[in-house]
Amino acid sequence: MRRLITLFLFFSLAGTAFSAAQQAPDSDVPDRADVLRFLDLMHARSQMIVVLDGMAKQMKLGAEEGFKSKVPDATPRQLAKVDKMIDSILTQLPIDEMVDAIVPIYQKHLTKSDLAAVTAFYSSPAGQKILKEMPAITAEAMTAGGEIGRKSFAAKSEEIDRQMDQLVKESKKN
Repeated sequence: MRRLITLFLFFSLAGTAFSAAQQAPDSDVPDRADVLRFLDLMHARSQMIVVLDGMAKQMKLGAEEGFKSKVPDATPRQLAKVDKMIDSILTQLPIDEMVDAIVPIYQKHLTKSDLAAVTAFYSSPAGQKILKEMPAITAEAMTAGGEIGRKSFAAKSEEIDRQMDQLVKESKKN
């Protein structure tokens, strides 16, 4: 579960960063304040919250399914406890620390002029429309991807469980 969270956060944060072939010279590195203004324009904190909320929903569904596979007659109270466990994992994620961590990434990959051009676009009506629609797009994409991921993970998880059981049996023989 921890690997799944780590991978998801990595790809979520990486998806928001723009990449370039080389790091900008020091004289063309955007100021921290400029990057933070850009991240505010992009609603980075709220986007991270949307991503984390989507993750929580998908993780709860997966955890509930996993619990139900072990306890087929699970009660609503038991499932609520499963949900609470997932909530406790995600509520501890420090959004401000995540934002602070991505500032140097933007500074590494974008020049001052890159950041100015991207900021100009996102300040435009088309850019504002993308920003307005992005939470819904992200939530819908996470739901669609989460369903695919859950099915794939369930199939692989069953195979891994079988292989683990086989290893346990073999170790008991020795």
